[in-house]
Amino acid sequence: MTHQERRVGRSNYNVRRLVRHTLNMVTGFSILPLQIATLVGIGSMLFGLLVLIYVLARYLQQGSPVPGFPFLASIIVIFSGAQLFALGILGEYLGRIHLRTLERPPYTVRRRTDGTALR
Repeated sequence: MTHQERRVGRSNYNVRRLVRHTLNMVTGFSILPLQIATLVGIGSMLFGLLVLIYVLARYLQQGSPVPGFPFLASIIVIFSGAQLFALGILGEYLGRIHLRTLERPPYTVRRRTDGTALR
């Protein structure tokens, strides 16, 4: 199927409306953004844990007090990642409930039993 030029008039969609429509399509019919938030939360927690391990290993190796900023920053990143992870999980539950309430069939029919394709 090829794209054809508009025959009559001009489109009423401007960039703002197109962006809004795109965001509605991405967030309204998919839980992918919620899954991405969950993965970013896990990544943040792992990064915070790695920084914390580095700070504590440096403390054990050098014996000096734990530097304040790196330690505090790693703790903040760990807890922020945990919050984002929890929000992503809760959002996925809500997103799946939303997708089920759209009253769409849970399956699609590709072919009939007699072998003819559906349109």
